[in-house]
Parts: sequence; structure tokens; C-alpha cells
Amino acid sequence: MKPRSLKTAIRAGIMLTTFALLTGLFLWLRPLQPMQGEFLVFGTRARIELLTPSRDDADAALQDIGHLFIHDHHTWHPWEPSELTRLNDALARGQSYRVPPDVADLIRRAQLGYAQTDGLFNAAAGRLIGAWGFHTSHYPVQTAAPSDGEVTNLLAERPDMDEVHIAADGTISASNPFVSIDINGLSEGYASSQVRELLARHGIHHALIYLGGFVMAVGRNHGQTWRIGVSAPTGVLGNIDLDGGESLASSGDYQRHRASSPDLGHIVDTRTGWPQRASAATSVLSDDAVYADIAATALMVAGPAGFQHMADHMQMNCALLLGHDGKLYITPGMRARLHTSFPPAMLQIIPRPSTDCRRSGASGAPPVVIPAGI
Repeated sequence: MKPRSLKTAIRAGIMLTTFALLTGLFLWLRPLQPMQGEFLVFGTRARIELLTPSRDDADAALQDIGHLFIHDHHTWHPWEPSELTRLNDALARGQSYRVPPDVADLIRRAQLGYAQTDGLFNAAAGRLIGAWGFHTSHYPVQTAAPSDGEVTNLLAERPDMDEVHIAADGTISASNPFVSIDINGLSEGYASSQVRELLARHGIHHALIYLGGFVMAVGRNHGQTWRIGVSAPTGVLGNIDLDGGESLASSGDYQRHRASSPDLGHIVDTRTGWPQRASAATSVLSDDAVYADIAATALMVAGPAGFQHMADHMQMNCALLLGHDGKLYITPGMRARLHTSFPPAMLQIIPRPSTDCRRSGASGAPPVVIPAGI
């Protein structure tokens, strides 16, 4: 090649490289734009707030999330026809049933939750939950409550997650035919973790995920933390700032309850057979979404009297419980994060050795299963 031609080629190469770098820099520097998607899943509303420079990426991510929620709804549903109801039908006949990988993973985590909570989180007691009318999306529940005799008989069945067996291929069996699995108590945390993974696949790293009583923060809100409200029976208890990777799981008896009594909420104490009546609302903050979801449910059952034991047993550093006695029971870690005007005289601190809300450590929370084809 002649010297002039070589110089021309080098100059053209430099210009192309410079153009490519400037184009990449422009794309990187594009401002993050808010977008939002809303879905109906598990009988409740889900809302995803995204920050992304690319509308196309957001549209593709929201489309995949919609497909995910359709799968989860038709696979995990505890009373409408699903893989879970087919599993429970098989277990009632004394048979085994092979479930999809995500259902098997959910059941494994429900077993872990049973152990972590000393049995207060018992996903095997679906028959008892259904008997109280809580297998419904219509509240308050108008159906007749079970009689004392029915409750006694259901308690005598004594189903628990230790009686559930999971084979390597996802085949589920139970040594007690009265086991009926209900994974509602961890489904919101699990599904939110699935959504976070789908967002990452589409290059979206800043979002807020609302799913029922569950909120997950992904990344940051234009460089700041995400401020969210903490619900209570009378409205909003206060506000909490969530950083990326943190989740707030909340549970309560003030929205899903029986018509006969507002304090007969949908969280059933499987030790007594009755809906718990000591707790009005709970919230747990953690970087492990499924753990937080399970812990919020278990804390509702534990009530004020069992809060200290549950906090110690689950290493729960950031949690609160609003009792029907009007008091707010709260750990120091949660007190440091909660912005509230709740009367100080009605606060009761539950001692903890640490105020660190993180649980999963350097390895992060265990990955969730995304259904094939999504």
C-alpha cells in the first residue's frame, strides 16, 4: 500500500473508532427514563417501576415479566387448577407427583422456612387455611367459619413440612396424606426475585418492584435510595428508605380477614387451628427476599409474646410488629430505618445484638428458578 493510502486508511480507522466510542458514550450517558408496568397475579396487583435509557429494553422486559406472572399464577396457585393443586390431589391419594423445577424449589424453601421458624411457617397446612375460607381472592370472607369440631379434626391430622419428600427429579411425596401445600407465604418474595433476574437479563439495573405486600429495590432511584411507605390498619405507619438489593415484606390482618371479625385475618396459627389475633401488621427488612417474606408471616403468628424468640431464632435484626394492643414492637435496626411519628411511649424495643439488616452475606441470596422459555 502506498504511504498516502496507508495514511488515509489509518485516518479513517481513527475516525471510525472515535465515532464508535462517542456513540457508546452517548448511549451510556442517556438519562434514565421512568417506565411502569402493572399486572394481576395471585389475586393481587403487581407494579414494576423501571429506570432505563431504552424504551425498547423496558418493553421487552415487561413483556417477559408478564409471561412470567402468567406462568407463576397457573403453576403455583393454591386453589385454582395448577401444578400445585394437582400435586395436592396426588398427595391426598397417597401418590407422588413430579412438579416443575420452580415449584420444587419453592417447596424446598418452604421446608427451610418451617425449620427456621420452629414450625410457625407451615406450608403443609393448606387444608386448614382453606377451611377458614382464605383460599379466595374476595375479602372480607363471607363463608361460614369451621366449627370447633372441624378445627379439632384438622389439627389432629398434624401435617407439616418435615413429612414432605423431594426427589432429585422434582417428584414430591408425603408420608402424611393430609399434607396440602400452600406456598402463598413466600410466593411474593420468590416472584419478586424472579422479576429482578429478568430485569438484569434486559440490562435494567434500577427498579422498584411492588407485589402485594412485598417491595423490592433494585439499584437506586437516580442515585438515591427508594423511599416507600409502611402500611398499617389506619393508613401509613411511616416510611423506609430501601437501597438496592433490599426488600421489605409486610403482612397484616387488616385487608384480608373474615367478615365476622376484622382481627380474624388470613394468617392462621397452625398450632391452635385459629387465625392469630395478637398481631395487626408486621414488616421485615432484609437482602434475602424469600427469607423476609417467610419471616413476616411467622412474626404475625408469633405475636408480641413470641417476637423476641423469633428474632433470636431467625437472626431477625430489622423487623417490626404492630400489636392489637396498640403498641409498636420494633428491633433497633428497624427503628434506625423507620421514619415515623408513632408515639414514643407506645414503642417497645426488641433487643438484638446487631442493627445490620443484611442476611445473605457476600455470596448473596440463593438464586431462584426462572421457567424455561422465558
